[in-house]
Amino acid sequence: MDADIYALSNDSPEEHKHLKEELGFTFPFLSDASMDVIEKADMKGESSSVRGYSVFDENGELIASEENDFWGEEIEQTAEKIKQALE
Repeated sequence: MDADIYALSNDSPEEHKHLKEELGFTFPFLSDASMDVIEKADMKGESSSVRGYSVFDENGELIASEENDFWGEEIEQTAEKIKQALE
């Protein structure tokens, strides 16, 4: 799959660093305190970001988004949905 992967939330960079190290993720974690990108990704809750995934095309247009608290546990299904969105 030809895609860039990022974790995005309104958590602080310090919180991201701790979580990234704790879970052993290798992709970048991005902090969006203003929630501008989170809103564009359709992942904005009432006061924080929600869990799920969003897919943007090469022009920065949102082409798929799904709120899902279990995207990590359901990584195979999530990966398949992302692949379909990129086709």
